[in-house]
Amino acid sequence: MQTLSRTRTRKRRQRRNRPWRILKRLVFIGTMTVATFMLLGAIFLFATDTGEELREWAAGTLLTTQHDYWAPYTFLPDEKLEALKQQIRNPVVINSADDTPKIHEEEPPVAVEIQEVKKELIEIEEIDEKRSNYYFKGKIMYISDPKRVHLLVSNRKDRGELLDEFVKKHNALGIVNASGFSDPDGYGNGVKAFGLVIKDGKILQGYNAKGGETALGITFDGTLITGNYTAQQLVDMGVKDAMSFRPQLIVNGKNLFADKPAKSWGIQPRTAIGQKEDGTIVFVVIDGRQPGHSIGASMNDIAELLAERGVVTAMAMDGGSSSMMLHNNEAITKTSCPYFRGRHLPNAWAVL
Repeated sequence: MQTLSRTRTRKRRQRRNRPWRILKRLVFIGTMTVATFMLLGAIFLFATDTGEELREWAAGTLLTTQHDYWAPYTFLPDEKLEALKQQIRNPVVINSADDTPKIHEEEPPVAVEIQEVKKELIEIEEIDEKRSNYYFKGKIMYISDPKRVHLLVSNRKDRGELLDEFVKKHNALGIVNASGFSDPDGYGNGVKAFGLVIKDGKILQGYNAKGGETALGITFDGTLITGNYTAQQLVDMGVKDAMSFRPQLIVNGKNLFADKPAKSWGIQPRTAIGQKEDGTIVFVVIDGRQPGHSIGASMNDIAELLAERGVVTAMAMDGGSSSMMLHNNEAITKTSCPYFRGRHLPNAWAVL
């Protein structure tokens, strides 16, 4: 009887443990499968020229994220990895306008003819592009009146604000993310923007204009300016709102990425702001990191898209999981952030 009892107890334990044994087997099989594909992929990557190009893409992508410490594990030659780092850390910067002080009532620092033809305030264009190795989707928002574009700044002390919170508070018709912020391991709360911040002609935050970040501002008369300017220089030039990020994409009609390797900044979700010659402000957001929907775009892609549409000055905003666009309080792009409402942000460009 005692032996029978022990046998029954053992069988009960086996039945209870069966799900765990199945799970362990599945994990083991999955791990081995992933390891096998990684090994085969590594053999391919090291054995072909295409493989080195893919590793350059991977390194450029990693270097523009919070996980840049993984970039050396792409096993690029040191000189190529260092070249990618330099292109990202020290982009060429061209001042788009003379920094001579301006008065608000004077003409914009760069001649921009504002068309008087009546247009819709906001128009939306859908982007669906395919490249040889990747594909991306997104939206472009055209704002016909540049004076309706403002930088909205969070005044919270505990965290930044979600885009839909900015919209509700300011009755914004359209909105995209703007500045970058401290984001260790993807858990930043967006409470403090990197670089300078100017709101309604007042300096809220200054910065070192030679520190790598590039300023983007909109004057009281609706002209978009980018370059290496101090906060005070921008205010003296008649700038109403400004923030900073990088890199510049187009300056005075010149595509700064036309002769640069697309791999340098990798493939990511992107946000950018620009202006056409007729004064129209352009917002663009590209979705990314979503296989089956949109992988992401290179800086070359964004610069080319905007140049093709007549944009003469443009700069990238913060990208990655911060990239998002709302129109009439509805998300019209698909964020890569796990939270569908996006991330907490220190500020945003909006149409009021």
